[in-house]
Amino acid sequence: MAKFEKGNPGKPKGALTKTNKLIKEIFADVFYSLQDDPKASLEAWAKENPGDFYKLGIRLVPTQVNVSANISLQDEPIIIE
Repeated sequence: MAKFEKGNPGKPKGALTKTNKLIKEIFADVFYSLQDDPKASLEAWAKENPGDFYKLGIRLVPTQVNVSANISLQDEPIIIE
């Protein structure tokens, strides 16, 4: 068994165990099979439960966005109100 010593990062952040990977694959398979049934589709559920749909959907959106911009202001005053 590997020893974890100071400075050894161990498992990378976000790495999946075999069990977690298997569970995600099973859920994906079930999700895709449900989409073939119009009565059990995610879209039908979302239309009936928009609040719950958006609560789940927002968790899938990245919470941090890195933006880089090179802006040049030449001879234009900046007015802050």
